Amino acid sequence: MLTTFKFNLTSISLQYLKAFFHKKHTYFPKYFFHFIGWVILHLIINAHDLCAQQIVPIKSYGMNANGQVQLGIDAQADHYYILKVRATDTSQYDIASSMTMGINGTLLITEPLGAYPLQHYQIIEYANNAPFDTDLDGIDDITEFQNMPTQSPINAAPDLDSYHGEIMMDSFGSYKRLSIRKEHVVFSEYLNGLGHFKFMISDFSTDKPRVYFINTNVHAYHESFALANGENHLDADVRKGQIVYHPTSISSNGTLGTFAFNYTGGHGIDFDEVQRTHELLAANMPFIENNLSFFVTGNSEDEYARDSVLYATYRLPVLLESDVYADVDYWGLNQEEGFGLFRKIGLDEIPGAKDIVLYESIPNALPRVGGIITSVIQTPLSHVNLRAIQNKIPNAFIRDPLLIDSVADLLDKYIYFKVEQDKYIIREASLAEVNAWFEDIRPKENQNPPLNLCHEKIMPLDDIRFNNFDGFGAKCTNVATMRKFGFPDGTIPNGYGVPFYFYQEFMKHNRLFNEIRTIMNEPDFISNRLVRDEKLKAFRKKIKDAELPAWMMADLGTMQNSFPTGTSIRVRSSTNNEDLPGFNGAGLYTSKTQHPEEGHIAKSVKQVFASLWNLRAFEEREFYRVDHFKTSMGLLCHPNYSDEKANGVGVSTDPLYNTKNTFYLNSQIGEELITNPDSNAHPEELLLDRVAVGSNSYTVIQRSNLVHRDSVVLDDIYLSEMRNFLTVIHDEFA
Repeated sequence: MLTTFKFNLTSISLQYLKAFFHKKHTYFPKYFFHFIGWVILHLIINAHDLCAQQIVPIKSYGMNANGQVQLGIDAQADHYYILKVRATDTSQYDIASSMTMGINGTLLITEPLGAYPLQHYQIIEYANNAPFDTDLDGIDDITEFQNMPTQSPINAAPDLDSYHGEIMMDSFGSYKRLSIRKEHVVFSEYLNGLGHFKFMISDFSTDKPRVYFINTNVHAYHESFALANGENHLDADVRKGQIVYHPTSISSNGTLGTFAFNYTGGHGIDFDEVQRTHELLAANMPFIENNLSFFVTGNSEDEYARDSVLYATYRLPVLLESDVYADVDYWGLNQEEGFGLFRKIGLDEIPGAKDIVLYESIPNALPRVGGIITSVIQTPLSHVNLRAIQNKIPNAFIRDPLLIDSVADLLDKYIYFKVEQDKYIIREASLAEVNAWFEDIRPKENQNPPLNLCHEKIMPLDDIRFNNFDGFGAKCTNVATMRKFGFPDGTIPNGYGVPFYFYQEFMKHNRLFNEIRTIMNEPDFISNRLVRDEKLKAFRKKIKDAELPAWMMADLGTMQNSFPTGTSIRVRSSTNNEDLPGFNGAGLYTSKTQHPEEGHIAKSVKQVFASLWNLRAFEEREFYRVDHFKTSMGLLCHPNYSDEKANGVGVSTDPLYNTKNTFYLNSQIGEELITNPDSNAHPEELLLDRVAVGSNSYTVIQRSNLVHRDSVVLDDIYLSEMRNFLTVIHDEFA
């Protein structure tokens, strides 16, 4: 007994020391000796209790109507009882899930979650006059019990000003006080329209976790709460997320209305962490009646599918995002109206500007269209709906639309489509109505892209200036300009710019402008999209087969030979009809790589020239009234990067979610494209903090499905470099 007793004393004294010298405490020198005396006195006082505490036999086991356990014991009024829980039959009783004051006689003890089998429970009895410190925070259980909810005997979090939140949520009224309801929630559209509040658990994996329920009306972000209360929200052992109340969803106790928690951004976490989070949250929400679930969003479905057997085996109910909307047959997401050709579109097809598209799955990217219908649930901040809002086009979810005769009968016909909040209107329309509609919403004036044909020579990037954009295109001149920002060698590629003059002279030399003018005036080219597509394909083939003038062959050959022997050269499009008002043109054109064994670079040059006349690019220009004949293709030529570990697009602001002080990164592993991704490859979306305040100074909006489920595409060292580079680029271009 003596050996065991000394071991317990040593363990507890170390735990008190760890609690006292937690990183938040700075008063060590002044109070050190007082503290040591307090520890010794406290341990002496509690020595009797350490010997006297006992595990109480459980006399009866049952469940109430909500499925919560009812454990009967022989109790005493001058004692209190801590219920301990373990996840498996063989693990430690490591979660204190409730504290109950004693009575003389039979006492029923319960906890907030659904019942485990009997062997998962342990009840420990303590004397009221010699209370224990279950949460190891330096304050005894009885004192904290009497001061709930500002203190808690089973939560190591310190006293919290109610202005900031609570550490013990003891009523539904507390939920209403802390929660907020917004129609549009950045990053987490599954929160739209639902009451929710944020939580944070510090020292998550230790024996003294600190659980905080945040007043989300005061602190819209975890960072704000953490800074105000001396916590580090970026610490590796912190878990944070939201708790949402779903009033119309059936809970695990069979009643209407359930709470559901998830992690920031809706990302998936391994089962063990979800389970521990579930237990810790519920223990500090004593009003819960077996109605707290884990909310499985679209971002966490893979992890849930992998661990679904564990969820079914243990007491961890889930609420699937898809189930929340299971009874929703219609959702008018963007309430607009429009006309167009009603087409069912696959993910590998490119719709036209006058198409009203029906998708059976959500596309990763979407050009301008006339309207959108999806047969799978969207959310208000999905990319599809953001594009619909930007372009002021109707967008709706309709369940099984092709089983509705009034919809299915209009497939491949011109239609009028109007989206309202609770209904939609769809009818057949005439081609004249369609054309009149688009004439009315198109720009009123023709747009003439800047075209300076005075630049007649291929130039090294280091000789091209920012104001040469009208001769070489924005992409080429921007890269050339960045070479003057002082970055380390190799950061910005070296190479050459081929001016618009080359494209214009090539087209004139082969009389190709005359040919496409004739084609564009043909009635079937104007009225029939399939004909238009085929004729543009044939025209692109003529461009690829045409000859370059001799002088152009010579100049391009000289440029090609100036690269080191064996270099593969990336020939990138750089047009003058990108970044116009209301028309960015991103992703419209093709870039090619010329490998040494392919001979003269003319092949790749003509392929890039030809991409100016692909169907999507033509229709985008047509809609925005951009002059096809003043539109010109410049070229940016530099060494090709092979065997890429990652690629992506970075923006020196946040154009999608409008957050402040962040950079937007869209990244993918290897050489999978970002601008035109494969339908099975989902790129990563990440918001990188402009100023690093610790590790993981970023927020992942969507993870790439090509990397490990808990990973990001770029390691921290590269994200740090990206932060530095984007800061310079933003400031220099500003």
